[in-house]
Amino acid sequence: MMERDLVTVQHRELHVRVWNRGAANTVVCWHGLARSGADFEPLGEALAQRGYQVLAPDTVGRGLSQWAEDPAHEYQLPVYADQALALLDHYQVDRLQWVGTSMGGLLGIVLASNALVGRLDRLVLNDIGPELPAAALRRIVDYVRNPESHASLSAFEQRIRVLYAPFGPRDDQSWHQMAVQGSRRLPDGRFAPHYDPEIIGAFDESAPPLDLWSAFSTIKIPMLVVQGGQSDVLTDAIVERMQSQVEALRVVRFEDCGHAPGLHLQAHVNPLLTFLDH
Repeated sequence: MMERDLVTVQHRELHVRVWNRGAANTVVCWHGLARSGADFEPLGEALAQRGYQVLAPDTVGRGLSQWAEDPAHEYQLPVYADQALALLDHYQVDRLQWVGTSMGGLLGIVLASNALVGRLDRLVLNDIGPELPAAALRRIVDYVRNPESHASLSAFEQRIRVLYAPFGPRDDQSWHQMAVQGSRRLPDGRFAPHYDPEIIGAFDESAPPLDLWSAFSTIKIPMLVVQGGQSDVLTDAIVERMQSQVEALRVVRFEDCGHAPGLHLQAHVNPLLTFLDH
């Protein structure tokens, strides 16, 4: 059964979904830029049934976690990395496996190549590589920076059905749950996404593009890359370069998804369970 914690790290309160508290083996699941730990509820349940402790935080500024006081400084990968390490200390986790979707995968690369060397056993990168194509980044920044609000929850749901269609097919109940979990009510009664519009932080279009290739090339643990067959973020060229740098890299491709596979379908979850069970 899933539990919910509120944990204060780095002077910010984070909301964390927890399954199978205190189990010997831990999997940390970290979501994408404008998402929350709710994305991992199907995977968390499946992993808990296999005996894992699962931790799925809402990043600062998302879901039920506290918003930043200094967005330009706090909404950055180095800050998320420090908060992730503080969460591991809080839960007394020494060794772990990591599943990261999009931004959560970038965070996984940063930690796997540095602070978690010797502690991280396996890494799953869900539709993300060491670089971000410029056009895909612009698309993501545009919708995150300018979130729409809607007069009703059903109207909000219709919008996310379009926006998150690349996550893969869902039934009506799953879409409704996604709308409920992913919305917040504004003072005027309208419904908006559950994140701080400032999570883009100090994004500078003129800055050099993200490049984590050097960090990625140092990672020696087993890695699984999940690719959406229609993704504009994790292109075939990026996957091929990743495979050229890491000989043992495993890749699974879901043709019914873009960026990023939602990990809510059993067919999407099964390859992750096989990999993490090793």
